[in-house]
Amino acid sequence: MTWATGIVSGLAAVAVSPLLAAWTVGLTADDDVPWWHPRRVSAHRLVVVAFVAAVLAGCAAGGTPLAAWWLFAAGGTVLCVVDAQHHLLPARIVYPLVAVILAALALAAIIAGEPDRLLRAVLAAAAVGGGWFTVAFLAPPAVGLGDVRVAALAAGLLGWTGWSSVLAGQLAAFGLAAVTAVVVAATGQRSGRAAQVPMGPALIVGALAAAWL
Repeated sequence: MTWATGIVSGLAAVAVSPLLAAWTVGLTADDDVPWWHPRRVSAHRLVVVAFVAAVLAGCAAGGTPLAAWWLFAAGGTVLCVVDAQHHLLPARIVYPLVAVILAALALAAIIAGEPDRLLRAVLAAAAVGGGWFTVAFLAPPAVGLGDVRVAALAAGLLGWTGWSSVLAGQLAAFGLAAVTAVVVAATGQRSGRAAQVPMGPALIVGALAAAWL
């Protein structure tokens, strides 16, 4: 990856950030408007989403194939913002995101003539998703099904590169989740609220960090 690729990737994400910002509202809005429709958003939300999108997409330039990682960064921006605010990872956007990323991986496998990479990605998603589902079943307050879906998606992308990348992504996610838990606990104590830890951002950022490694 070159710095130019990272910059172009980040700028492309900023270009679509108004739509991404609208989705962060639509996914949690209590109305009859489909979540994917454009909406008016505040300037503050637009700036926050544009910044997150630029950072994540810039980091996504370190992953292979780039198209799949860029889609992960764009969709991950929406998931990070929604999960941080509402502790939700809506299946309404995760499933379409999985579909387009799987299509990008399949196309890359066909072009490169490397079906083994696609198979490994699918196996990694199944293995990690199964592990997270077990945790969600045994400890439902700590892990939700949204976390299971995002963990499987991140593992699938990293599985394209290799099993060591999958492991690195999981370790990075757990480390970031621990840091997030400390911050959330401190904030919750000051505000008198019970601490809830959003796992989505840790899973997404952890996967992007592993892609760089």
